[in-house]
Amino acid sequence: MNNPMMNSHHTTSNGNQHLLPSLLAKPIELIPEKIHSSVIIKVLNKLLEQALKDGELDFLEQQSISVEVSDLKLKFALGLSNEKLVTSRWKKQDKLNLSGNLYDFMLLASRKEDSDTLFFQRRLKMQGDTDLGLYVKNLLDGMDMDSFKYHKQLDSVLHHGINFFERFF
Repeated sequence: MNNPMMNSHHTTSNGNQHLLPSLLAKPIELIPEKIHSSVIIKVLNKLLEQALKDGELDFLEQQSISVEVSDLKLKFALGLSNEKLVTSRWKKQDKLNLSGNLYDFMLLASRKEDSDTLFFQRRLKMQGDTDLGLYVKNLLDGMDMDSFKYHKQLDSVLHHGINFFERFF
């Protein structure tokens, strides 16, 4: 019998499994892609305001990256136009596809785990244009989180989210 709170789990490097139960992902799954994509892009534009002004994301001009947060059942795509991140249509085979689970994306964003480890262990996956993938990876590795607008609030949310996953999932 299928239990909606259970998911197929992967094992992290320390042997723990940290996937959001499918029942908790259901509300996100019900929201149309266009709506959650728009919200995500607005948040990213605020968080990355300085990096956008400094041209650090210019390599995304005329590009499209599709992102899938598997256990959250969340898919969105983004690109860059007029020095702002914009939504685009999610594609299974985009110029670059990034996929992984929410916990692993939070580890990446919080710097609790480095990108090399997450990608090498295939906890986060990158498929498509190799050059674009390297630009994205280098951007993630080189970003100064303290330069983010609202970085203290973001750090707090990530810290509490990671602790919640480690305690309950």
